[in-house]
Amino acid sequence: MERSKRPEELRDKTFDEDGYVRLVQMTGRGSYVVSIPKSWIETTGLKKGGRVEFSRQQNEGLLLTPFDEHESADEISHCQISLESDVAPETAIRKIISLYLRGFSTIEATSKSGTLSAAVRNEIRQVARQKLIGTEMVTESSRSTTLQVLLDYPQLLAPDALRRMSSIMTSMVRDAVQALIANDKELALQVIRTDDEIDRFSLYIIRQLKWGIRHPPLEKIGIRSPPECLAYRVITANLERSADHASRVAKNTLIFHRPLDQVLARDINSLAQFSSNMMETALRALNMSDYDTAESTFLESENLAVLAARLIDRSSKKKMSAQELSALTLISESLRRIGEGATAIAEIVLDLTAEKSIPPPVRIQ
Repeated sequence: MERSKRPEELRDKTFDEDGYVRLVQMTGRGSYVVSIPKSWIETTGLKKGGRVEFSRQQNEGLLLTPFDEHESADEISHCQISLESDVAPETAIRKIISLYLRGFSTIEATSKSGTLSAAVRNEIRQVARQKLIGTEMVTESSRSTTLQVLLDYPQLLAPDALRRMSSIMTSMVRDAVQALIANDKELALQVIRTDDEIDRFSLYIIRQLKWGIRHPPLEKIGIRSPPECLAYRVITANLERSADHASRVAKNTLIFHRPLDQVLARDINSLAQFSSNMMETALRALNMSDYDTAESTFLESENLAVLAARLIDRSSKKKMSAQELSALTLISESLRRIGEGATAIAEIVLDLTAEKSIPPPVRIQ
């Protein structure tokens, strides 16, 4: 006679189901045990005596993952890539950056032919210095080069890196506009060079987020939940684009050979200040997890469009070359885009904090 199956066995059919329900049982005097679905064991390759890792989540849940001490230590720490002798420096750099974002601590690049070109080695050296936080070239020869990431994750958490990134970006906007109004070419060039700092923090934050997803809990990198992890990835991209627009303002500044007309200078300063204030408000809402502060960013979006349109209108009525008029149009567009980037960040904050804005239900006694 066939044995009847228990309810939990009937539920344990495939790993693709929405979830498994298990009874909490007590063993001994103070220990609790829960059985693990057989299909999950088979899918992950765990066997008797295997180890699993429990990570506490923000919603009081527990995340269960197979524990692989080799991956957490040696496998993920070192990688070696073999490059073609005629590889373009840009191709080699893209691969190295991808491995940096993947979380490797040591990246060794060798040549299939036995020789790495001087151009490739020089480009790797420059990228390590200018783009990859905490990374040094520890060995270099004609045959290979090795990069080592010396910065540990707890030393610079994702929220701290994002705050530093946002501070640099707002300074870039302020300096770019000052360079334009005063026709300060050296300050404009400094803004353009500062864009490398933004790239450094952007790549580092992405590296942290990827590492945090693979090695929960996310609190190790200063993130509270998976939705916040995704939000930080999108916000980082928005800040990077805003910094690119600040750099574009500085590049267009180089076209002008004399200080701007006072009326245009005032309009540009007003637009830049308005966009910067919107960005600061959106970032403050993120840091405070404040729904109402994020909402206030949207209330300014109509004024942003008005200021940008007024600048374009007045520019068209001034006597200037076609090149200068085109540059002012691009500057206006970039400053407006920075404000729009702020609304994009504010929208993410709304999504993260919407539940907090709902008053708790009133219980009738």
